[in-house]
Amino acid sequence: MSLTHCIEHVSNYDHDKYLALMTCDDKLKKIMFPIYAFNIEISRIPWITDDKMIAEMRLQWWYNLLSSMEENSFVEKHPIAEALNEHLSNNKSAIKLLKETVKARNWDIYSEHHESELDLWKYIEHTSSNLLMSCLGFVPSINSYGQGIGMASYLMAVSNLVKFGKNPLPNCNDEAIHDLSLKAVEGLRKGRDNNLDKHVTAGLRLGWMAPIILKRIIKEPRLVITGRLQSSEFRKKLRLLKLTLLNSY
Repeated sequence: MSLTHCIEHVSNYDHDKYLALMTCDDKLKKIMFPIYAFNIEISRIPWITDDKMIAEMRLQWWYNLLSSMEENSFVEKHPIAEALNEHLSNNKSAIKLLKETVKARNWDIYSEHHESELDLWKYIEHTSSNLLMSCLGFVPSINSYGQGIGMASYLMAVSNLVKFGKNPLPNCNDEAIHDLSLKAVEGLRKGRDNNLDKHVTAGLRLGWMAPIILKRIIKEPRLVITGRLQSSEFRKKLRLLKLTLLNSY
């Protein structure tokens, strides 16, 4: 029942990730859906309350819950937390990564920009790569791939973040955005590790549109500010189907 709740939660709040995760086998679904449902919960917190203290307290609740899993004292009755605990109960390395993810989400509560490009990349690593590695293993290529797809998603969100009064980028000029995109593409390239188990590669299809998005940004960086980066549902689903049939990502 807890897993079903996680699947429905991801479907409701991040349908693209839902479509990608549904191409995984059952074993991988049991690992990835709870972690990405958890990610939805913590990423929504800054947007569902205007009270910054309440937002911090809700993030702290998740941080404490992960600590209880780490200490083998988990007792919380929460469908996402219960499904998460099934994967994390004997995986303290993954718990540490997800605790970093919770801490990184504190940035979302406020409107200050990342102080430097290095700080931005650290945020991307903690909110994207950490999730992938918690699911698929602590492999450098997975970390790199997570940074690539994380930056693509983040740049997609920039225009909306600006509308809500956030300062998402240390530098918003075309050259800086172009440079971020090139580095993200390099992350995707490093992530194409032919030694990865085919079972694991299905989970990397979460980033199935990242190369397309980054290619557009490199060609026209202003699209990040104007927010004109969406692809049609038909094109997205066609690409996902092709990658699934090829067991690629």
